Amino acid sequence: MDAQRLQPIQQQERIITLDVIRGFALLGILLVNMQFFVSPKLFLMLSDVTLFDGPISNAAEWFVTIFASGKFFTTFSFLFGIGFFMFMERVSAKGLSVGKVYLRRLVFLLLLGSVHVFLMWSGDILLNYAIAGFLLVLFRKSTITTIKKWAIGLFSLVVFLLGFFSFINSLMENFMDEDLGFTKDFASLVDKSIAVFQNGSFSEILAFRLAEEIPLVLPNFIVTVPMVLFIFLIGLYVGKKGVLLNISGHVEWIRKVWKNSLIYGIVLTLLHIIIKTDLFIVPFYLHEAVIEVVSFVSGLIISFFYISSITLLCQRPQWKNRLSFLAPVGQMALTNYLLQTVICITLFYGYGFGLYGKISPELGIFITIAIFTVQIFLSKFWMARFKYGPLERVWRGFTYKGVK
Repeated sequence: MDAQRLQPIQQQERIITLDVIRGFALLGILLVNMQFFVSPKLFLMLSDVTLFDGPISNAAEWFVTIFASGKFFTTFSFLFGIGFFMFMERVSAKGLSVGKVYLRRLVFLLLLGSVHVFLMWSGDILLNYAIAGFLLVLFRKSTITTIKKWAIGLFSLVVFLLGFFSFINSLMENFMDEDLGFTKDFASLVDKSIAVFQNGSFSEILAFRLAEEIPLVLPNFIVTVPMVLFIFLIGLYVGKKGVLLNISGHVEWIRKVWKNSLIYGIVLTLLHIIIKTDLFIVPFYLHEAVIEVVSFVSGLIISFFYISSITLLCQRPQWKNRLSFLAPVGQMALTNYLLQTVICITLFYGYGFGLYGKISPELGIFITIAIFTVQIFLSKFWMARFKYGPLERVWRGFTYKGVK
């Protein structure tokens, strides 16, 4: 069987609801990532430094924290798990080895993610996806029960790791000799990073990132890879249950998810706010650990609320038409995800317009909306003329090339 007979998913095979959710997730991802594109957010979180401290800026940061942080990364990962199931079903139906074909797909993602994280931006998610994807392949023949057990186990592991490392970090901050300058070093890196990213050349920014950012980012893979795999498994579980392939037959189940995720999401979000604002005092050595765990769980649950909300809305013809403008964005999600990076580093880095460190949180939200609006029109224009996005075509070509 040659590549002409084994073509990637055709337009009529696509599930529009998934594309709409994926497009919506890209908006949320940019909203969160914008904080890191415009400022040294990584170092700000590890120090006591604040760049913008007015009431409007604080409100904007809380808006992103409550409605976006941790929610859309989860949504995107969930869709990846469902996508794996759909890919697996289609390739298996052709009598081909899922493992061999999908591994080629992951190799491309691994290479692209490596270029993205090392040469462009440290907040990349593709490398995490590729590594977790290699592990996901091991579950391709697993039963729903097995997948569920592994998902529960990985969830427990992630909660433990988040709590443990946050606890250790709190102890280091509070008991480490002040002469070692743990917090002071990160505070000084805030000023240094602004100077470099605002005025530096590509090589200067790259050198700074490799020396200061990447060593902080890569160790996080200890937590993020099992976290991503856990969410992948949820997507695979839902895929194997046939929920999104037969939405009309699972409406009651989806409504139950919607109701429960709304209730628990609100409760956990309020708990997150109460603890973070010290309305409820938690021992200092547990404070960060509790915040991290509550933030992760609330983000997970609220992402289910978003997914189930859009899924239910898309069952109504009027709402499906209203939300359909997001579908082209979701159809070329990989292209749009990387395009967001290209646009942002051009706007904010020294080899572009050098706006790094000058953009307030509230202005960052408006820039996010502006960029995403451009992506909506570009995606609609492109998908009206081509079957696949630019990078999607290359990715699929790499995946299926030489398949016999």
